[in-house]
Amino acid sequence: MLTGMQGSGSRLLIAAISLLIGTTALPVLAEEEMTIEGYIAAASPFLHNSCESAWAASGEDAEKYVAMINSFVAIVFINHDFDIQRIADAPEADQEKLKVLFYDEIGRRCSEDPQKLLAGVVERSLTFAFDEMKKTSVP
Repeated sequence: MLTGMQGSGSRLLIAAISLLIGTTALPVLAEEEMTIEGYIAAASPFLHNSCESAWAASGEDAEKYVAMINSFVAIVFINHDFDIQRIADAPEADQEKLKVLFYDEIGRRCSEDPQKLLAGVVERSLTFAFDEMKKTSVP
């Protein structure tokens, strides 16, 4: 279980998830042909999952867990009208910083309460990461 992991095992999993986001989330978000309804349909099988139950449903497979998270990311981008192109055009270091902030925040929130709905954790974590990036960006 992700949220019950302690010490270095937890850090290794977060590191693995952080690496996976670079290869899975941004390409998914860049698919312009997918409709809002398509993103919702992709996420709907996972909407009922808590952090803990999503990890169990993934078979404790980090790649499957990230895929669940990524299905929510697209909807958060749509709901908050985040500019995907702006992220794609950002320097690689900024993209990496955003990913780390995002996944660290998911880990923190899920550790605090493993029964929180993962979709809500993803939304709050992504919004948090963007807010933190705004604080450090030069106007």
